[in-house]
Amino acid sequence: MVPGLRSLIPETGGKMNDLERFKAIVNFEKPDYIPIFGFPGAPGVSSGAMKKTHDRLVETGMPENIGGCFQPGKDPDIASWQKYWGTTGPIGIDFFPGEPAKGVKSEKRIVGEYEIIEDETGATTRQVIDNDITYSMPEFIRYPVRDRKSWEFFKDRFTPGKRWSFDRIDKECLRFDSRTKPLAIGAGSTWGGCLRSVLGPELACTILYDEPGFAEEILQWHYWKIRHYIFPIIERLKPEIVYCGEDICYKSGMLISPEMFRKFCSPYYKELYSLCKDCNVDLLAIDTDGNIMEFTDIVNETGVNGLFPCEVKAGNDLFLLRKKYPHFIFFGWLEKEVLNQGNDHLIKKEIMKKVPVLIEKGGYFPNADHGIQPEVTFENLCKFLTLLHSVCNNPEGEFPRIECE
Repeated sequence: MVPGLRSLIPETGGKMNDLERFKAIVNFEKPDYIPIFGFPGAPGVSSGAMKKTHDRLVETGMPENIGGCFQPGKDPDIASWQKYWGTTGPIGIDFFPGEPAKGVKSEKRIVGEYEIIEDETGATTRQVIDNDITYSMPEFIRYPVRDRKSWEFFKDRFTPGKRWSFDRIDKECLRFDSRTKPLAIGAGSTWGGCLRSVLGPELACTILYDEPGFAEEILQWHYWKIRHYIFPIIERLKPEIVYCGEDICYKSGMLISPEMFRKFCSPYYKELYSLCKDCNVDLLAIDTDGNIMEFTDIVNETGVNGLFPCEVKAGNDLFLLRKKYPHFIFFGWLEKEVLNQGNDHLIKKEIMKKVPVLIEKGGYFPNADHGIQPEVTFENLCKFLTLLHSVCNNPEGEFPRIECE
């Protein structure tokens, strides 16, 4: 749990519920079994797949009625997926406690094999057709903020309106009070989810040196939004999980220097940690891709106590990080590509060389290190989860058990 917070694990007899199981793991206690638990933004195998990947699973044998299919305008029915595959995850809030921002209009056109999207900020994105249902990263050609003029326009269009009254916020929160699953609330970001998202990675790096005051202005606007609209919800609901999305690392380490992170980002995380400590939050976690070895050192200074999804190909070593940070909570670190066609011979080694050791030490949620890819097969997913459930002493799921050879 976040250092300095008290344990809230209830007394249980027999089988635990999801909330009790989660609390046992983050407090390094022994649950009745280890859940296959997916965090927001990087669910691994826990919460379905994009439509084309879901279609692939159905084509290779998964029953058509199994949910977890992500496509625009339709309920993905994650509960159906989780029941069938024996996975789980947190619940989240489904409201924003303020009047919506003005937003911007956008236009989309087809050019050859791509969609070009342009909006009123001047941002331009190129992506494959049907990108919303495809496992593909868009190409961000032009970002919404390029100078002070575009920043003022962006800020005007994306600043929310009046915050709801505390009575109205309380009314919306009431239905989360008697929860049996851990509650996760997003608390924004710093460099990765703010500066990089609006400026692009190149300008987001150079602005820290060339125009630090401008960078601070953008960040403080973002922090104000979280403090003003989200902090009251955290104070009211006292969630088990508060998470932020950074994507601040690449295959070899951080995209900005530790010095710049400490200057521009750490003060917000220290403030957020203080709030989490006051609200008895169990896990303050950051979602970042890439190599987290150095990043763990930096965020540990701020009170953050969890990172995910711990990508394999980026060279992460959770054995080393667990030894160095015995209080940290880690997620993932199982190579997602073992689920793909022709890779089933890799499944057993990937799970057995990592999971038994890490779950014995505690504070670890085993899962694929990112979402399921379009090359997956139903049989391979069955083999992967058969072995993972067995190692975790996890009895959940209706899928056919297929042993790895």
